[in-house]
Amino acid sequence: MYSEHTPQAIANRCYQVRIGQYFKEGWQIFSSQPAPYIGFLVLMTIINGLLNNIPRVGLIVSTILSGPFAAGYYFFSFRIAHNQRPTFSEFFNGFKNNYFLPILLTNLAMVLITNVFVISASILFMIAGLPLLQSILEQAAAEAAEPDADLEQLLALLEQLPPVPAGLTPVLIFLGVVLLLPAIYFGIAYVFAVPLVVEHQFDVWPALETSRRLVSRNWWRFFFLIVSIVFCNILGVCLCCVGLLVTGPWSNCVIVAAYRDIIGLRPTTDTTNPS
Repeated sequence: MYSEHTPQAIANRCYQVRIGQYFKEGWQIFSSQPAPYIGFLVLMTIINGLLNNIPRVGLIVSTILSGPFAAGYYFFSFRIAHNQRPTFSEFFNGFKNNYFLPILLTNLAMVLITNVFVISASILFMIAGLPLLQSILEQAAAEAAEPDADLEQLLALLEQLPPVPAGLTPVLIFLGVVLLLPAIYFGIAYVFAVPLVVEHQFDVWPALETSRRLVSRNWWRFFFLIVSIVFCNILGVCLCCVGLLVTGPWSNCVIVAAYRDIIGLRPTTDTTNPS
């Protein structure tokens, strides 16, 4: 392992976040091979749709496969970043033996760490919103021309719950917002975790911690980078969702461009076989 590409060396990189440059270079990566990017996104969408229609196990299988599927963009894009011509099979390198488990565990760790805060905050927001929900349902029941059995059953259920003191509502909302902050922090800080597994072949914890330490030194700039990516994808949705065929893959290419500038590519001619 080259000394400048160890977890410690990468975490201590001196760098600047050049948002405009990354979008430009990301577009260059995407536009060099647009058809495979779009084709893989369509294929992945179809597969996920079929899996989600399978009762019980479909959602679990889809969740497990989401990490390796998403990593496919990085395998393909890093090939282009290395000035190599990728094949469509690169998108499925995340399912190879030496990559599948690290990518799966890294993705699951990211999801668990961020979602534990999101779910906790959501529970607090739901509790805080119960009085408002009950008030809206009571008004709807009073204005209904005919009694609604489902509505009355829901109101009966809400009435069985302990009342939420009026003074507690703002406290619950405040605590919910506080719990969302770590989720946002880790969501941004782990932006390079999976790419580090793909390109530098780091194990799960070194990838997570190296990404967190590196990004945290310039967290706000990364925050604006991710917000810009999200905004582009929102525009893609506004274009009858067709724009997502471009903005979705382009987003991953932007991350690869940032990775290449800040961390640097692994000094090897082969990014699919361990050195």
